[in-house]
Amino acid sequence: MEGPRRDVGLALRADRRRRGLSQRAYAATRGISRDRVAQAEVDAGSLRLADVLVLLEGTGYELVVLPVGSERPDVAWDETDLRATTRVGSRFPAHRRVRRSRGGPMWWIYHEQLGNRGYGPQPGWTAEGFEIPPGTVYGKKPRPYVEGEGPRWPY
Repeated sequence: MEGPRRDVGLALRADRRRRGLSQRAYAATRGISRDRVAQAEVDAGSLRLADVLVLLEGTGYELVVLPVGSERPDVAWDETDLRATTRVGSRFPAHRRVRRSRGGPMWWIYHEQLGNRGYGPQPGWTAEGFEIPPGTVYGKKPRPYVEGEGPRWPY
């Protein structure tokens, strides 16, 4: 996929990366639907022009109409947005620092190479070692240990 269908999503991802926000936090900050942001990042081709213009407001990017046959301006998109994908083919979150993984990320080495979970394809990219954005809550709140209780993790 090339052209504006892709570039609108890349512009939104670049703005999210600059702000250090997840899709959910970005949508809440901008007062727009998270589903709309996700849809635009994957393929903006199905969005109305008015919606695309609203999404691009304040990002530092704009939609441009060019004569047929003229050269499109070069935009230096982040390589991780263009090439880096997870093993299932999706993109990494824009607010995470993504890097190449030549020998495989540590989770892959422990779980698949050294562990007994099978041996899936070696990932070429990783987002290991990320810092949790402020205000992010994962899972349940930990509860206090109960006396006599057995181990809870990783079992």
